[in-house]
Amino acid sequence: MSTHDSSAVFAALAAELQLEPDEALTSRAIVTRMRELVPEADHVSLTIRTSRDGHKTLASSAAVAAEADALQYELGEGPCLEIADTGGWLRSGSVGTDPRWPQWGPRADGLGVRSLLSVAVTDREEPLGALNLYSAEPSSFADRDVVDLALVYAVHATTALSSARRASTLQTAVSSRHVIGMAQGIAMERYGIDQHQSFELLRRLSSTTNVKLRDVAAQIVETRTIPQERAGTAVDD
Repeated sequence: MSTHDSSAVFAALAAELQLEPDEALTSRAIVTRMRELVPEADHVSLTIRTSRDGHKTLASSAAVAAEADALQYELGEGPCLEIADTGGWLRSGSVGTDPRWPQWGPRADGLGVRSLLSVAVTDREEPLGALNLYSAEPSSFADRDVVDLALVYAVHATTALSSARRASTLQTAVSSRHVIGMAQGIAMERYGIDQHQSFELLRRLSSTTNVKLRDVAAQIVETRTIPQERAGTAVDD
């Protein structure tokens, strides 16, 4: 692929990925386009770090990729775990005998994974996860141009994934504010209190019941009652 052709491909990919409305759709588009871009990749998956120092697969092009990922999470060993935590890239042309992964390698080979390439998905120099390319053929991904292509693609994937996450977070925040506002209105009408007092009431209920503020508000909106009304402790100011 020439420089001109590759620039055109990546421009089109970037535009397409930015149009995906949420994380799930964006993730599926990322793995689908990566597999098309690198013919050596029989299967592709996207691993992401979770908030509890764990990892999960957001999308995969086939069950084999998801299973290879899951084995890494189970064993605590494997290329996507390393890349998701440290960044960079890793390649192996002989997964089953690779000394870096003595447990995962043979089991991945049993799934039909002979070669792999994992590249980091990084946001502002902070690793988010990894794009994993798996091949049923040994010695795949040996061409440095293929590695560079995957690395450049990972930059576009990061941008798309980060945008989808921000959009999802914003949508959730707007929805939460709306529900909380409705619950405040119910409390204001019920007790004749002002906006500040109604929010403090919700916050206090959240604290005493150990339930998230949004969930407390959603319960009030759904039932039209204040959770602690029966105990006579809903309002004390």
